[in-house]
Amino acid sequence: MSIVSEAVKASAAEKRRRGRTTATKGGLLVVAGIVFGWVLWPMMLNFAIHRQVALRPGSKVRKIWQKFPFPLDFKIYLWNVTNPDEVTKGEKPVLSQVGPYFFEEWQEKVDIVDRKEDDTVEYNLKNKWIFIPGKSDGLDGQEELVMPHIFMLALIMAGVRERPKAMPIINKAVNSVFRNPTTLFVKVKAMDMMFNGLPIDCNVTDFAGNAVCSLLREKAEGTLQIDGPDQYRFSLLGAKNDTPSLARTRVLRGAKKLRQIGTVVEYEGKGNISKWDDEFCDTFNGTDGTVFHPKLYEDEDIVAFSPDLCRSISSKYHGKSKAKGISTNHYVATLGDPSTIPEQRCYCEAEDKCLTAGMMDLYKCVGVPLIATLPHFYLTDKQYLTMVDGLKPNPDQHKIFIDFEPFTGSPISARKRVQLNMMIFPIDKVKIIKTFPRALLPLVWIEEGIVLPNWMIRQLKLSHFAIGFMGFVKWMMILMGLGMCGFAAYLMTTADGAKKATVKSANIENEKMSHSPNGKSNGIKTISAQLPVSVD
Repeated sequence: MSIVSEAVKASAAEKRRRGRTTATKGGLLVVAGIVFGWVLWPMMLNFAIHRQVALRPGSKVRKIWQKFPFPLDFKIYLWNVTNPDEVTKGEKPVLSQVGPYFFEEWQEKVDIVDRKEDDTVEYNLKNKWIFIPGKSDGLDGQEELVMPHIFMLALIMAGVRERPKAMPIINKAVNSVFRNPTTLFVKVKAMDMMFNGLPIDCNVTDFAGNAVCSLLREKAEGTLQIDGPDQYRFSLLGAKNDTPSLARTRVLRGAKKLRQIGTVVEYEGKGNISKWDDEFCDTFNGTDGTVFHPKLYEDEDIVAFSPDLCRSISSKYHGKSKAKGISTNHYVATLGDPSTIPEQRCYCEAEDKCLTAGMMDLYKCVGVPLIATLPHFYLTDKQYLTMVDGLKPNPDQHKIFIDFEPFTGSPISARKRVQLNMMIFPIDKVKIIKTFPRALLPLVWIEEGIVLPNWMIRQLKLSHFAIGFMGFVKWMMILMGLGMCGFAAYLMTTADGAKKATVKSANIENEKMSHSPNGKSNGIKTISAQLPVSVD
């Protein structure tokens, strides 16, 4: 019996030894999983993100930011006036939308200068638009529309706003430069209005005409297409196509503070917007709209500075969404309401002249009396919809939205939409609009969209898989460690059970021997019964 007992004890001791070893290894694995999953891996991931995302020369995001490797979707919709003669006589304008005219928009930042000392980069933006007839719903740009001559209308409305007493001179200037027009409306081909341009002949000698043309000569670059001395063409985008912008933009690179990546700090050589005579409205807020910091919070507004509007636009979180199979955060932007939001009153023409919700007066920004709204007066006061016929606002087609992948800060899908309008009303001193109705007249609306190409979506999904896999690894390490600790506990428990069973068996044998008939031992000694119980 002593041999069996010794074997059992040896087995129990081995189990205890294995249990202690397994418990140690399991505990170390749990600790390693915790340290790796919550300390080392986040540090490694943050380092990799910082290295790839910051706008340092040569970084992955810098290359994309500097020159987009794919085009944006750019759509133009023109408003055709179907009753120009009646409008001239004072009736309500009846409009029909013509579009979309689909263009590929290729964006590139040129003349780049890095400033390591303050972690900024400065550039000029160059856009190139290429017409794609196959995506333009059968339109080829040669469609003939009736529209107000936008340049002529802007000249008149800017004059009445700035110098109402000088309207007789403005009237003479219109007759001089535009050769005695009989109507404000012109028949124009769509592509001429968008890019090719309408002619403006400044070869005039009279005082009124020469005064206007002197201003044109000063501001022609970047605004008008110049054909020669005193010969210009006006179009919506022709002067900007494939031409670097005159204004330089300076943004933070994010190498020092990644959350500041892309933040605008200077525009046109100035540290503020310098258009609104107000500290709040003249302060740069947000990025340049082409890059955003990673790890976006749901309650965090997405803010971008828009040079075309001379202001920053905030997009508010509207819930979870899905774009191209990727979970995203959905953000929606509006133009605000200067009439009710105190901070936005600085966008008003004057303290007592504020537009209502969904409208923005661009005169101080661009020097032209344009009013920006969302397309079809979406989210605009209903009174403006009653001034014209033909508009049908629809949130799905006319809102501004962005679907962001929050971890990387990548816009998976986005649509930026804006409509340009001009207020019309009768002016006695200007013959061609003397009997006009009062209305906010839509001229054109534009949609700039982005949907990440499939090759970038695949890269994002691969990144998500890698991050998810590392999360799986850390939990596997912890679970395996806990499993090993559990197995160690089992070994220790069974070892103690075997030892106790051996002791009990020995006691029973001794008891039998002490009660044998001849009172003598049967010659078998149980060594186990004589040893202390807790033998290791």
